[in-house]
Amino acid sequence: MGSYQELAPLELLTRSLGAGPAGPLGPTVTRWDRLGREAAEELVVKALPEVIELCTSGSTGPAAPWRHSGRQLWTEAGMLADLVRADRPRAILSFAPPTHLYGLIATALLPAVLGLPLCYWPRYGLPTPAIDEDRWLVVAIPWAFPVLLRDQSVLGRREHVTVLHSTATLPSTAGEFIAASGPGGVRLIELFGSTETGAIAYREQAADPSPWTLMDDVRFTGDPADARLGVTSPRLALTPEGRPMTKWTTDDYVQRLDDRSFHFHGRRHRLIKVNGRRIDLDLVEERLRAALPCADLTCVPVTDRIRGEHVELLVAAPREPQLVHRRTAETLRELGVTVGRITIVDAIDRSDTGKPRRITDRRAVTP
Repeated sequence: MGSYQELAPLELLTRSLGAGPAGPLGPTVTRWDRLGREAAEELVVKALPEVIELCTSGSTGPAAPWRHSGRQLWTEAGMLADLVRADRPRAILSFAPPTHLYGLIATALLPAVLGLPLCYWPRYGLPTPAIDEDRWLVVAIPWAFPVLLRDQSVLGRREHVTVLHSTATLPSTAGEFIAASGPGGVRLIELFGSTETGAIAYREQAADPSPWTLMDDVRFTGDPADARLGVTSPRLALTPEGRPMTKWTTDDYVQRLDDRSFHFHGRRHRLIKVNGRRIDLDLVEERLRAALPCADLTCVPVTDRIRGEHVELLVAAPREPQLVHRRTAETLRELGVTVGRITIVDAIDRSDTGKPRRITDRRAVTP
């Protein structure tokens, strides 16, 4: 089994919940398929604590703890299973760490609901998974797609791949992976949510950006004209007294299309206003990634009393450093965006779900 440790289902849950002394979950294979679905549910229900505390990523502020009941998490795992069951996956490859809500549900609980073998891949440089199947469910975070692109043997004798993706903006490498897989080879389902809410909505990736559809137990709250997304759901985080919250307003700007769907326009911390025009930094990064061959990059929104809001760019290990400034200016001219300064770094510090951590030190700046 190479670098993979085979863990029994109960041990996987214990490690995922941080309840054991063995430390973070490493490369793992767990054979939920040998347990049977009824026995799996009984095991999970007994093993899950009444209340589980999970933290936000800390990408836009200090990491904040939020509490969910074990029943809420098990319910959400069942809803995710309903999204993928028609594709008849036979094994799960997960890149999502169970230290966050998405990973705990999709890595530790979803395989139990589906009764499928799990291979957990927590870092670069691992050998091909110890499970060889033809129909896969991949639980993805952004860095999963370069791994899958680089080595087509990772998914063995694959016939069809269903990909769940959450926690961050879909990277351009996702489209490259789909294209490399051929027509009908990959079905990509994106999840929209947060630590405070659990999964809010989903959509299937298509050629054109499609609207998001609310999960079955989620409803809109507030004025439809309000640009902020407000929702209610029995899976919202618990109050300090242990009761589910009645509603939550996110930092996401949306346009409601009807009672069950919306278009997403950007997250508050990723939107800046330049010369009266609102700019989505996720779009800026997408354009720059196509123009700047590099290991990584990120845009940092900056506010100062003289220039107002503007953008600073960090570029990790560019292939042609001398061309970074010119290509950046050319790429962003059509968006009406200028970059205040560009910093070339060795690497960008990101959380284990791929989000850049807060950047407070920008002293090392290129000319």
